Amino acid sequence: MSKFLLSSVLILASVALPAAAQDLLPPSFSSWSAPAAAIEVRPDALEGFVGADAAILREDGTLAAEGRVYSRGPETLTVTLYRTRDSTAAYGAYTYLLTEQMSPASLAEHSSWSRARALILEGNLVLDITGSDVRPLAADLKTLVARLTPQADKTPYPTLGQYLPVRGLVSNSERYLLGPLALNHLLPLGNGDWLGFADGAEAELARYRIHGQEATLLLASYPTPQVAARKLEELSHWLPLNTAEEQADDRPVLFARRSGSLVALVAHARSRAVADSLLQQIHYESEVTWNEPRHKLTDPSISQIVVGTIVGTGIILVFALVAGIGFGGVRLLVKHFFPGKVFDRASQVEILQLGLSSKPIEAKDFY
Repeated sequence: MSKFLLSSVLILASVALPAAAQDLLPPSFSSWSAPAAAIEVRPDALEGFVGADAAILREDGTLAAEGRVYSRGPETLTVTLYRTRDSTAAYGAYTYLLTEQMSPASLAEHSSWSRARALILEGNLVLDITGSDVRPLAADLKTLVARLTPQADKTPYPTLGQYLPVRGLVSNSERYLLGPLALNHLLPLGNGDWLGFADGAEAELARYRIHGQEATLLLASYPTPQVAARKLEELSHWLPLNTAEEQADDRPVLFARRSGSLVALVAHARSRAVADSLLQQIHYESEVTWNEPRHKLTDPSISQIVVGTIVGTGIILVFALVAGIGFGGVRLLVKHFFPGKVFDRASQVEILQLGLSSKPIEAKDFY
């Protein structure tokens, strides 16, 4: 959407819709300020922001869009913020909004820009910024990102893109897909959910140029290898997978390969050699992880045993000394304050005698 059209939408929306209860976009940052309050647009009204792409953004998990027009003297910046359900949804929206005319930027971990537009991903937030020339404004845009970072989701981004081959990759052609609308728009091989997003699939698509030929690579990850094998078998029933290059019905030849729970599909390749050059670069290894905490048990050294024995014996001796002093002290105090009433009661003590000695034993002999 052009800067003029988006600015017009924001101005009209400021009259038609109330401001959001809690705006994420600040009223000002650096030397930029927004005279009007931020306008929040619900998912069902995204067409006013992105036109036909609204349905795909909703599929990606966009919960709301917020817009503000900032000014600094005669300059203006139109900032649109998309808030999604999590970082995964935001990554899908970010890659979908990318254009191949953009180049990587250093505004955030994932950011790109062209002369008049910057796209920034921060957690579950996607910033789409347009202006006459945004590249000299890198410091100001970083300030804006820093203002939004505390309010962004901190969950990790998807890692499926790390399995995309690097050689021949068309810059900014990667697209992370979460639903059939985006897939059928970018790779129209069928209708509906033919890849299996309902079965827990996630997908990454990218374009390649190899030996002067173009091809499209689609990676689909499934929850288990069994689901991936079943889905690949289903696809082979109605798509020409790994067959002869010429088809009688003019359908494009597709090349596919499965590795564990990952299925790679190459489309628009003019030869098997081009497809194989892509498929052979995919190195995927599934790992079984155990999330329970682990404990490492080791025998103590001889020095630890000796020191522990000495310390333990010392503690026992101290306890015995304290207990002995306590017992003797209590006895002396009782005898001092209650003589002949608790201890030393000779008249109440009886002694059984065997008569082995001629001298009788008296109770007082014990005291």
